[in-house]
Amino acid sequence: MRKLFPFNRRPARINLDEYRATLSRTEIARPENNFYHWLLGTSWGSFMLLVVLVYLGANLLFAFAYLACGDGAITHAQPGSLLDVFFFSVQTMATIGYGRMTPIGSWPNAIVTFEAFFGIVYSALTTGLAFARFTRPTAGVRFSKVAVVGSHDGIQTFKFRVANDRSSHIVEAQLRLWLIAESMTAEGERYRRSVELQLHRSESPVFSLTWTAMHSVDETSALKDYLGKEAIERQWHLLITFTGYHESLANQVYARHVYLPKDVQQNATFIDIVTALPDGDRVIDLTNFDKWVPNISDKLVGEYL
Repeated sequence: MRKLFPFNRRPARINLDEYRATLSRTEIARPENNFYHWLLGTSWGSFMLLVVLVYLGANLLFAFAYLACGDGAITHAQPGSLLDVFFFSVQTMATIGYGRMTPIGSWPNAIVTFEAFFGIVYSALTTGLAFARFTRPTAGVRFSKVAVVGSHDGIQTFKFRVANDRSSHIVEAQLRLWLIAESMTAEGERYRRSVELQLHRSESPVFSLTWTAMHSVDETSALKDYLGKEAIERQWHLLITFTGYHESLANQVYARHVYLPKDVQQNATFIDIVTALPDGDRVIDLTNFDKWVPNISDKLVGEYL
């Protein structure tokens, strides 16, 4: 039977567009661990939706349990009214206790006992998960949507941009660029190899605004064989990892990004985002952060992205 929840299954094949170059398995040894990491890593919208659905679903199940106890199990509840016992369940789980509706008999009181315990545990778990999500350190680093390959000081150069989306600084920032490519051995065995590509500058003492990372695609670069038209159909992508120490969070932060072959623009250059003012100051305009133009004299094509 096909599993319904995304956190309990992973695709058996590599899909770079969906998961950005992560090899996954159909089964994992401990799915509860994967569920916990999914709760921490998913969006706030998905997290809150799951919390609300579980809360409403649990109250609905308890409401059916109270209905199964028969008429008169809950005082002042209309006989057979699911809505009345549902509201009684909400009051019980939240320990509100207005006093109008009360359980009568052993079975209804037993259900109330279990529901009160469930409400305390559920409240503690959701509070702990929300606190863990709030306190989880994140880098707040933005990568350009595309990377470009163009001439820089007469040398073909691969470039991408990184920006700090927060007002605080990241000290001892480090960038690493990896080429992940599918290769074939002499025996015909297929494997994936990782080759680190050297950047012009891989470290920054203080990362506060933007950073344009560059790699020279010369004769010694492993990327040289993957940028031609004949390499379009080859399985490869570029992985960027970012690490640094966030001074506001007082913790080390991480970020990563993947550029697929379709994300790399050939013979192009980024639009300058730094403008010089008449008084000598500099202004950074991040509206052009992802924009590029052809790296040729004919610029009739205009801006992209």
